[in-house]
Amino acid sequence: MYWWLFLLCPVAYLIGSFNVAKTVARLRHVDLSKIGSGNAGATNIGRAMGFKWFLLVTILECLKCISVAAIGYFFVSFYTNTFTFYQESHYVVILAMGLSAVFGAIFPIWYGFKGGKGLATLIGLACVLNPLVILLVFAICIPLLAITRIMSLATLSGTIAWAALSLWLEAPLTIPVIVLYCACVLVILFSHRSNIVRLFSGKENKFVLKKKQTETVVSHSENQTDETK
Repeated sequence: MYWWLFLLCPVAYLIGSFNVAKTVARLRHVDLSKIGSGNAGATNIGRAMGFKWFLLVTILECLKCISVAAIGYFFVSFYTNTFTFYQESHYVVILAMGLSAVFGAIFPIWYGFKGGKGLATLIGLACVLNPLVILLVFAICIPLLAITRIMSLATLSGTIAWAALSLWLEAPLTIPVIVLYCACVLVILFSHRSNIVRLFSGKENKFVLKKKQTETVVSHSENQTDETK
């Protein structure tokens, strides 16, 4: 049945190629290429527009991959006439389609193959396949991000932890499943290659969300008052 992936994976790639961050930034007249890392992803949206936009883009990117995973799940279920989720066939199809969507998020055909880092899309895949594992990963990554303020470090650590914990706790240990989990990790590592270089050189950007406009105005007013004293 896996020959159907030759049809399903291109569909997943095209869905994944829709870049939510670029769309939101364009609607808000924000040029992400001139802000922070210049990347068209949720992290840079947060730097440019604040936490609520970071959260919105992250959720929509997750939903994008969840929809792809749902297509894979229902295809396998109806094709095999079984709706038991934790089987190799479900894992292989959902992982392959999810990986295609992540690849599309990083190299979107609609935007000249220049997209984001694929993390939010991968989180959507993880939420479908490994909801318990993703909670454990968040328990690791959120404190790490709070301490270091380095999103890429939390991202890379979380991606590796997700694959390792999934294979250890839940996923069937077959060669196709193991290869696909490793491929997901490698794709995320590749998309963060510049971040990895900056991490080792100690020059990686800190994750700081844009302050509210009202705070900026108040601060500016206080400065003017101090100057007139």
